[in-house]
Amino acid sequence: MGSWRQPEQLQALTSTPWALHLPAPQWPAFNQPGVWLTAIALAAAQIPLTFGNAILGIVAETRRLFPGVPMDEHRAARGTGLMNLMAGGLGAPPMCFGAGGMAAQVACGARSGRAPILLGSVLLLAGLFASGQLTALLSLLPAGTLGAMLFVAGFSLTIGTAGSSRDKEARAVLLTTAAVSVWNAGVGVVVGVLLEAGLRARVLRI
Repeated sequence: MGSWRQPEQLQALTSTPWALHLPAPQWPAFNQPGVWLTAIALAAAQIPLTFGNAILGIVAETRRLFPGVPMDEHRAARGTGLMNLMAGGLGAPPMCFGAGGMAAQVACGARSGRAPILLGSVLLLAGLFASGQLTALLSLLPAGTLGAMLFVAGFSLTIGTAGSSRDKEARAVLLTTAAVSVWNAGVGVVVGVLLEAGLRARVLRI
């Protein structure tokens, strides 16, 4: 479908030579004006997303899908930190775990840790031997396919939260946080935490 709609991308894919390209890490110049301010601003915006999706979300989803696997918030946080320390030293972008990614893989048939290992191996080989073709290759993927995959992941996560959101207070926190997060994820986290704290302290009642 993608090659039929974008034949020029298919031509670029076939005309680019396949070769081994080893990464060449480059350390950024931290003395440039605005680098630290930008880094702090990006980190501040990413903290609630990483905390919610890559730590709390991944732990809850792991416990739901694989109850026999030992997983807690401390282990997820340590894994994220070590992963970024190692990757950052090699010039890679920040990375984290993701509850949506795991839910999508399970929905598509993954049942063990071999699935992300296989996916990582494919991505590693693609980066080493097909880095010149990746842009053209990804452009051939129809946007509707990506949307369907995201829908499956989101639906899987929604099913996972249904069992833990049976009382009306939990549903209120869930829906309010989701509604506000559509506008601003950081504000959504703050509103959700405050609403949960108010309900537990019986300052608010539903």
